[in-house]
Order: sequence, then C-alpha cells, then structure tokens
Amino acid sequence: MIKDLKDRIKSKYSDYFLFLGPGLLLAVAAAGESGLGEVVEIGAHFGFGLVWVVIVTLIFKFAFTTGIARYTLATGETIFDGLRKIPGPRNWGVVFVLIVYLLEMFAFAGMLLMGGIFLDYLIPGVNAPWLLAIISLAIILFLLWKDSYERIETIVVIIAIVLFSGIILALSQFYLHGPAILEGMVPSIPPGSAVTIMALMGSVGSGLNILLYSVWLHEKTGGEFGESYFRRYIKSVKLDLLLAFSLVAVITVIFMGLGVSGFVVSYLGHGEDLTVDAVISQVLYIVGILPYGITAFLIFGFIIMFGATLSGMDGRARAVSSMIKRALELDTKEETLYRGCLVLFTALIIISFFFFTDPSILLRHSSAIASIMFAVFGFAIIYLDRQLPKYSRGSRLWITIMGAGSALFLYIALILENGILEFGLPLVERLLLIGFVLYLLSKTEIFEKMLDGRADTFDKLWMAAIFGAISIYGTYRGIQYGEIILNFRDLGPMVAGLLGGPVVGGLAGIIGAVYRYSLGGWTATACMAATIFAGLFAGFFSHHYKGRINYYRAAVLVIIVECIHILLFVPLMVKDITMEQYIWIIDVSLLPMIIANITGLMIFIYLVNLSGRYLHDYWPWNKKELQDDGAATEVEEHEK
Repeated sequence: MIKDLKDRIKSKYSDYFLFLGPGLLLAVAAAGESGLGEVVEIGAHFGFGLVWVVIVTLIFKFAFTTGIARYTLATGETIFDGLRKIPGPRNWGVVFVLIVYLLEMFAFAGMLLMGGIFLDYLIPGVNAPWLLAIISLAIILFLLWKDSYERIETIVVIIAIVLFSGIILALSQFYLHGPAILEGMVPSIPPGSAVTIMALMGSVGSGLNILLYSVWLHEKTGGEFGESYFRRYIKSVKLDLLLAFSLVAVITVIFMGLGVSGFVVSYLGHGEDLTVDAVISQVLYIVGILPYGITAFLIFGFIIMFGATLSGMDGRARAVSSMIKRALELDTKEETLYRGCLVLFTALIIISFFFFTDPSILLRHSSAIASIMFAVFGFAIIYLDRQLPKYSRGSRLWITIMGAGSALFLYIALILENGILEFGLPLVERLLLIGFVLYLLSKTEIFEKMLDGRADTFDKLWMAAIFGAISIYGTYRGIQYGEIILNFRDLGPMVAGLLGGPVVGGLAGIIGAVYRYSLGGWTATACMAATIFAGLFAGFFSHHYKGRINYYRAAVLVIIVECIHILLFVPLMVKDITMEQYIWIIDVSLLPMIIANITGLMIFIYLVNLSGRYLHDYWPWNKKELQDDGAATEVEEHEK
C-alpha cells in the first residue's frame, strides 16, 4: 500500500515536469530574439519607462501559447495544421507564416553577428565578427543536420542552466531600481518610442517563434492526444510555459537595467543613435567590477545568441517542412525537406551578413514585422479554440486576454506606424478614381475581348496605353516625401499583365517607367526597373495560374512585386545608398505601397468577378477553357 502511494506521488510529480523541454526551447529562442544589444539600448533611451510593454506583451503571449498548446494536446496536430483550416483563401495563414519565417532569417543573421562581436571582444584580433558568425552558423548546421529533437533539447537544457546561473549572479550583484521599475509599469508612450514599442511587442517573449512551441510539443508527445491525455498533462504544459515566460521576463528587465545603469550619467535622447559597440563597451564597463565579469558576460551573451539561433532554425525548419509536405501533398521524406529548409535558411543568413553590418537594425525591424503578424494570428487562434471540444477550450478570461491583446497589437502596429496613416490611407484615397476608371473600362467591348482572349494586336496596344497612363497617374498622384515618391505606379502594369500577359504588362510598365525616370531623383533608375518588372511578372504570374487570379493570389502578387521593388532593386540600383537611407525607405514606403496596390488589385478582381468572366490564359500553345465555377479547368487537346 505504501509502495502504491509512493508510485502515485512519483507519477503525479513526474507528470508535472514531463513537458519542460519545449518551454526551455522557446525561452532560449525568446531570450536571443529580445536581443542583448536591443533591450540594453531601450533601457539607455527610455529607462524603465517601457516595462509596461514587457508585462502586457508577456501576459498576452502566455495566453497565446497556452491556446496553441491546448490545440495540440486536444487534436494531435500542430498549430500549422490548424492554420490551414481557417476560413479564407486556401493556406493563407501558412503562407504568411512562411514569408515571416523567411524574413526572420535576417534577425538570425543579426543574432549571429552579435555573437561574433562578443567573441571578437573575448578574443580580440582573431577573426572578423562576420567570419566568427559564419563559423557559429556552420556548427549549428552540423548539430541540426541529424534532425534529432532529443539532441536539440539536451543542448538547450544546458544553455538554460547557464542562463539561470547568469540570472542568479546578476540579481545578486546589481541593483535594479525597484521604484523606477514600478513606475515603468504604468502605461505611457514616450516621444519617439512607437517603433521601439512595436519591436518590443514583437520580440519580447519571442516573435512568431511562439508558433514553434506547437511543433516541439508535438515532437514531445509523439502525436498522442485526446481528452484523458489532455486532462493529465495540460497542467504540466502550463507550468512549462510559466517557467519559460518568467525566465524571459527576468532576463529582459536585467538587460534593460544594464542599459539604465550604463548610461545614467549621460542619459540619451530618444532620437539619438546608439551603436552596438557603444552598448557592449558600456556594459563591459559595468560588469568589469565583478571577478571575471567581462569574460562571463561575453560568454553569456554569445551562448544566448547561439542558442536562440539553434532553437529558432530547428523549429522553423520543422514547421516549414511540415507545411510544405502537407500543403503540396509531397511524397518526399520530411527529414529531406527539413534539411532543405536548413540549407535555404543558411543561405539567407549568409547573404544577410554581406548586406547588413549592424545587427541591431536586423533585429529591430524583423521584430516590428512580427508584432503586426501577432495581431492577425491572435484572432486566428481564438477561432481555432472555438472549434475544439468543450473540455479543451479556453475560458472567458483567456478569450478576453486574447481579444484585447490582439486588438492592442493591431493598434500599436497600424495606428502608431506613421507610414500607414500618413501615406497608406491617402494613397488608397487617391487611387479610388482608378477604381471608377476600371469600372467604366469593364463595361467596354475591348475589356470583354481581353477577358475572352479575342483581343487583337491593336486592342492590346490600346490596353498597354491605357494602363500605362494609369501608371503615370499613380506617380503623378503619389506623395512626395523627402527625395522619394510614395505611389501606386505599379498597379497599372500589374493589371495590364494580368489582362494581356507579359507583353502588354511590359509595355504599360515601360510607359510608366519612362515618365518616372524623367522626374529624376536618386531612386529613379530603381523605380523605372521595378515598374517594368511589375508588368512582366504579373503576366507570367497570371499564366502560372492559368488566369485564375483570386483575391488571395492578387495580394501575393503585390507583396512579391513591392518587396522586390524595395528590397532588391533599391539597394542594387541606387548608387552609394547608406544603410540608414535604405532602412528609412523600407520604413516609409513598403507597407503603404503594398496596401495601396493591394486595394487597387482587389477592385480589379471584384470587377472581373462581377462581369461573370475569368481572366483568359493568353498563351496560344496552352489553350484552356475556364469553367464557370472558376474552380477547375478543362484542358483541350493540342491541335496537331
């Protein structure tokens, strides 16, 4: 009897600690994503004034991750399987996650560069930080190549022990200004803190790394699920998450305190820049009073960056390989796809090393993007939770926190992001006239002939001229800001390309490009090339989908075109552009131009649907008839 009682007690407490691994993976990833340099810099600029952002963010993300965990334990699926079930265009949630995960490789490049800087301070003169970062990346690739969750969990447990040891040391040696921290818990928005708040909300407690918790939990459970399994282990999962987010909270406040202590004498203004070297040098000065303090801090910092990249790449590779396999219904082994993702991630990170030299820029802007995505996926998680069995659904308190948190993220991301208010909405207002023109055009015979594939060369030239003029209007009615013009110039060529193919789209693009180039300016060449590319790419894009362009595909087209415009053509074709100018262009123009052009294309797709027709596949060697339901095509035999 006593033996049975001991066994029950042992079983009970072992259940509580069964799922500590996934939370540690998330905590280590989150600690690195918050960024030593970034949070220290925030402390230097704003003191403890943004502690309230940390608290609000962690409460929301704890609820967010708990919802993900409940979904996995109740269904035996990862959250990425759930995202495929959300109403709307097929796989839209998965595609957005995939895009963000690829963009976040820039953040991992920043983490590894930061780690390289720490090693360079530790062993000065041995190698350049970027080379040390590449060596670290090679070690990570070697550790992950076997695709062993158990190995990764063991490594991360060791890293977590080092983190706990560092925290204990820090708490015993530094005074964290308790009254100032309490004052910082009162919500306030200091001048110039909008982007910083976005970055904190995106990075503290992890960005979309949170979704990866579901992947690690699925690996831990082996796919088991059901009511009895859920009720037995949900408390263990919540404990795992509570410890993870508590660890992140303490680490974040300590880093913020280092920034406050280091720059308290010469408190920085909100608009002043602070280099990574300045941050590290000042922190080293602070910890230099401790025995081996400098060495311990540098090793500690490198381990955080290394561990965050290790766990982040592993989780993303598992998630992306799983998404691709299910979405495309591939027979390829998931291990092969996992390794392919690792190779792709590695290539993107290495490319980032040569385009960016300041890791804090990479970390901050990728985190700001993640904060926008949380607003979207918070509501998606609520929807999925309502589809679960009653025993596994969230409480009313959980729904309240999720709804309020998602709304707050949306407010911070969109309202405080001045580019959308100052430029995005005015651009949308100005292109409404184009919507009226498109409506009138949709009632003409030439529009019907283009849709049906009956247009001759003269008709296509007219279309190129009309949409070329719309492209010119997009520039003329653009918003001049400094030396750039925020515009919807690419809309005309994209619509022309969808209607008439790459030739018509390219001609319309040339018309709009020539006008833009005639205005001059340091971005004239890049904008000219991007406008022509928009028309050509839209034509090939339409052919790829056999003319079946819906709202979702139209949005994807715009995102691809504008990202290539801003992220590729600008740095390649603008002479002597500095990193500060490049980041400024991205901040000011990318989101407003995406929003404006998506709005224009949505109007066009709506008018096409209203006409009862579908875009024609204009390629003569690949004739197809689109069925009235728009969901299938009937392939005609080629004429011999």
